[in-house]
Amino acid sequence: MKQIFISDLHIGDGSAKDDFRFDDELIELLEHFEAQPDTELVIVGDGLELLESRAVKDFGLVSFETLVSSLDGKVISDIEKKHPRLFESFRKFSKHHRITYVVGNHDYYLLANQRLKEELVDRLGCEMVPYYYNEEIGLLALHGNQFDLINKFSRGHDGTLVPPLGDYLARYMMFHFDEYLESLVPEEILSDYDNVRPSLDVFHWFERVLEVYDLGVDILELWISTFLKMMQTVEARTWMKENFPHLRCLSKIFLNKWGGITLGSLLIRAVMKLRGARRSDYLFRRAKKLLKEGKIEAQEMIGYTDVEIHLPKLNVVVFGHIHHHAFRIVPVKGQNRFYINCGTWRPVVEKVNGRKKYGFQKKAELFYALVSVPREGDLEITTSVKNKTSKSKFL
Repeated sequence: MKQIFISDLHIGDGSAKDDFRFDDELIELLEHFEAQPDTELVIVGDGLELLESRAVKDFGLVSFETLVSSLDGKVISDIEKKHPRLFESFRKFSKHHRITYVVGNHDYYLLANQRLKEELVDRLGCEMVPYYYNEEIGLLALHGNQFDLINKFSRGHDGTLVPPLGDYLARYMMFHFDEYLESLVPEEILSDYDNVRPSLDVFHWFERVLEVYDLGVDILELWISTFLKMMQTVEARTWMKENFPHLRCLSKIFLNKWGGITLGSLLIRAVMKLRGARRSDYLFRRAKKLLKEGKIEAQEMIGYTDVEIHLPKLNVVVFGHIHHHAFRIVPVKGQNRFYINCGTWRPVVEKVNGRKKYGFQKKAELFYALVSVPREGDLEITTSVKNKTSKSKFL
């Protein structure tokens, strides 16, 4: 048996935030494994880009609950119209092999809306799950946003579901920042600030854009002020109240007129620096804990499943979400266990040689992992990454 793991494709509908350009490469991968027997494909979350789609934007800044219940199959058909050959390739693969689709945070609506779920299952020929567990070989595949403070669900004091701040932030910025930025810079630049890695470098990226383009407006200050205004909304305040009840007084100092943009900017930079430091390893730390303990607590799976998950046999943990691929060995009680992060098929934007003065490069690292059990019964893991960039993709 062979299982292919990929994640964070973010296949979109062709709108400004859709920067998936690798239909040919993914079709080639599907065709290669479609011809092999006993093969399964597992998409470890964010296969489709729903959160930043045109259909979601058309609903406006409605509540999370309203949005989840209102979306219909049009959001998926719009994506298929942009990528018809790729969808056909998925269907061809699913005729002979199993496709398991694990839900992430940018495609969460698929899990919560039965109409969307049925639409995608019909179009891709897949099975949709909140997480994937193969007990036979001891493998868990989970997107990973469940362990990210900004992108996980929580429970209010009254037991209600509190949606992730990350969902509202993305939708708020589409209206209050992205549309303005789109009128100032080329379209491909619009999606780049979402793809800057590490996240703290987004401040330097904004400064670089100001150096290259004569915009006549400080877009870094605009982004910060827009973020601060977002944090003053009812939705953000509700999230803050439920997740940080003891820091509400501090947030008022930074986010209201008492502190102004200067203190607000300091707060944002501090938070992003903390997230940037954690971004590359917090999922690895969680994977190590999982491999040692063999369970996921119920509170960590709020919004996906509300029961504790017991994993009696666990040799491999597969995550996505952080857009940084990895393959690491984890010794547990004298035995080797494994952590895989599938990275992303979205482009990443990072400093050339890690230095601001050289500018930023935009590249893609097309990663997949192949887990198999040969006849002799030992577990084999193979990873592959294809790097793609061009001379023109520099800022």
